[in-house]
Amino acid sequence: MAQILIVDDDRSIIESFKQLFADKHNVIDAYNGEEALKCLEKNIIDLVFLDYRIPGADGLEVLKRIKEIDPDIPVIMITAFGTVETIIQSISLGAYDYIEKPLDIDKINILTKRALELKQIKKYINYIRDEQIKNYDLKKLIGSSEVMQNLFKKIGRLVGNDIPILITGESGTGKELVARAIHYNSNRSAEPFVAVNCSGLTETLLDNELFGHEAQAFTGATSRKIGKFEAAGEGTVFLDEIGDMPISLQTKLLRVIQEREYQRLGGVNNIKLRARIITATNKDLLKEIKEGRFREDLFYRINVTSIHIPPLRERKEDIPELVDYFIQNVRYKLRKNIKGISKKALEMLVNYDWPGNVRELENVITNLCINTNTNIIDPSNIQKYIMQIDKDTDIYDTFLEKFLLENEENDNLLEILSTELERRLIKKIGEKLGYNKSAMAKKLGLSRVTVQKKLKELYS
Repeated sequence: MAQILIVDDDRSIIESFKQLFADKHNVIDAYNGEEALKCLEKNIIDLVFLDYRIPGADGLEVLKRIKEIDPDIPVIMITAFGTVETIIQSISLGAYDYIEKPLDIDKINILTKRALELKQIKKYINYIRDEQIKNYDLKKLIGSSEVMQNLFKKIGRLVGNDIPILITGESGTGKELVARAIHYNSNRSAEPFVAVNCSGLTETLLDNELFGHEAQAFTGATSRKIGKFEAAGEGTVFLDEIGDMPISLQTKLLRVIQEREYQRLGGVNNIKLRARIITATNKDLLKEIKEGRFREDLFYRINVTSIHIPPLRERKEDIPELVDYFIQNVRYKLRKNIKGISKKALEMLVNYDWPGNVRELENVITNLCINTNTNIIDPSNIQKYIMQIDKDTDIYDTFLEKFLLENEENDNLLEILSTELERRLIKKIGEKLGYNKSAMAKKLGLSRVTVQKKLKELYS
């Protein structure tokens, strides 16, 4: 149910609106401009119907004030004098539309529905934009290492200009995260950020994705399609994995960057490129140039300046901070009481080389938080999620860490440990040797009679 403000000095008009919106919307009335503005200060208003001629300040002046208070509130003007001048003035000042007296009920219902839908869409867009800006605040980029601090400084210097940027780094290092941070901290932040993976599409599909097409441009093209360059408007186009772009499209992209215009497939009119272009790759483009897979002239166009993101193994001092951030983030999303990670478990994560970089680390932490049965991530949780453990990892330390965690409230730990360890060892050896008592005795260094006795105790 929306809150609709009716501003009119004619009480019969206000009553008509109340009857029309009864049980559908909440109607607030005001009989002059001053009352209307007070209502806006005290209430959350979704839509305003504003008479062009009201006592005191006229409707156009009140319209100006409303738009100063909240530019997203749709205002529909009511007028008994629907002159061209009146209409032009209203629309130029931000009015959504106008209706004439006597009131047309059907038109009011249609305009109300459309205006409220527009208000909701704007609200959603503003929310998404604010969340994006908040999520990609430069302060949220994580890393205290010297190499990352230098990288953040460089990003800070680049947000205020529009030069093309090439971001390099291995897969999973966060190239798109950096591109988004640049966009959402620049003067283009209110415009779209459009990402395209150049390695995920065939040449034909990628061409169509970037530039769009006109209706009937090819079989099956029943309507016009807007390409990513056009959809980005004055925002940012992020071309990820630019090193995988086919040579023919590289030629087309070079021309677009040089001339700042392009055509849709099947089109004849030139469209101006207004967006900033940021590219990224995990390949050595200089090597690709030597081997004939990448255009040298395009390389210098996209590489006016570059940002290299180091792999996680080269900034291991950042891992504890990243782990803590991911745990806090997952704990909030899952509403699960994960207090943190044990010292030994953290050492294991720091000693791992992380071929998948930050993306792999985030996935591992998410899985650990989901599947751990305790509120502390310990070494036993980690082994099944990472591809390899450093060769220097001490398996006895790992076992004892888990044992101490499980028995932190118990005394007589040596007795508990020896009893439990003996029981488990005998069971494991028995399973491996098919409970052959002679073979078990030899493996355990015990007599056959002792093994038989212990098995009886184990399974009694």
